[in-house]
Amino acid sequence: MRDSFIAAVNVVFPMALLMALGALIRVKGVIGRPTMMEFDRLMFRVFMPSLLFKNIYEMDLAHGLAWREMAFTMVCLLIIFWLAITIPRRLVRDGNKAAVIGQAMVRGNYLLFGVAVAEALYGEGNAGTVVMLSVVAIPAFNCLAAVILELNRSGQANFWKLCTAILKNPMIIGTLLAFTMKALPFGIPAPAWGVIRSIANSTTTLSFISLGVGLDIEHVRADSRPLMWGILLRMVVIPLVFMPLSLLMGFRDQSLCAMMILFAAPAAVSSYPMAVAMGADGQLAGELVCTTTLLSILTIFLWTFFLHGMGLM
Repeated sequence: MRDSFIAAVNVVFPMALLMALGALIRVKGVIGRPTMMEFDRLMFRVFMPSLLFKNIYEMDLAHGLAWREMAFTMVCLLIIFWLAITIPRRLVRDGNKAAVIGQAMVRGNYLLFGVAVAEALYGEGNAGTVVMLSVVAIPAFNCLAAVILELNRSGQANFWKLCTAILKNPMIIGTLLAFTMKALPFGIPAPAWGVIRSIANSTTTLSFISLGVGLDIEHVRADSRPLMWGILLRMVVIPLVFMPLSLLMGFRDQSLCAMMILFAAPAAVSSYPMAVAMGADGQLAGELVCTTTLLSILTIFLWTFFLHGMGLM
């Protein structure tokens, strides 16, 4: 019990401390939220793709990919996708709000939280399964989120518009570039690789500080009903449905850790700019990012404590 508690604390304490630092930076006026929003765009376009690129490029494919985990991930995401285009429209009348709730259901902050949690549990550089699943999960997140936003918002989806939005996504570009470079008969020159590693290695720290800067509960407006449904679906319903299925499939250790983050991570930060760009309710998207991120400190602690205590992770 004591070991499980310490393991859970080791997972969430660094994340909570970095977010608290970000909140303190905002309160002290060191960096204002408008400036940090520009920095968030930089994180989405440069830092996160660099982290993804580095992790994929360093993957050892000699031992094979986690095909079973990848197949299970895709099946679960397709089920969540179906739920995300049917349930929100029945809970809230506003299509723009339903679109944002649906996006939050399918799109968690997987890479950032996944790498942080896996390395906290298994040591630095031991996030292989999390990274392998990101090869499937991140393109799926972006594709499915684009469709959900368009279908819930307008009731129809323009195929070519969706394809363009997906192919221009920095995370998709980072994934494709990483596999392209791995396939080439020569490696990345040492000076260039050093720059990529430096950017990637600072991503987790800067991202959690940025999340802290954005945690401003005072600006959560009287959107209680759609916000409540979004939080409930993202942080409670999805993990309680799909984590037992993961256990029944026999996933353990790093594989189970990857599934925990896949289903229990808070709404992705990138869901806010995507909601704005596609004409959905950007305000609600930002509120969901804020509230689910705060709540995730507790929920990830509890999931880690429970699974580690049962000897499953």
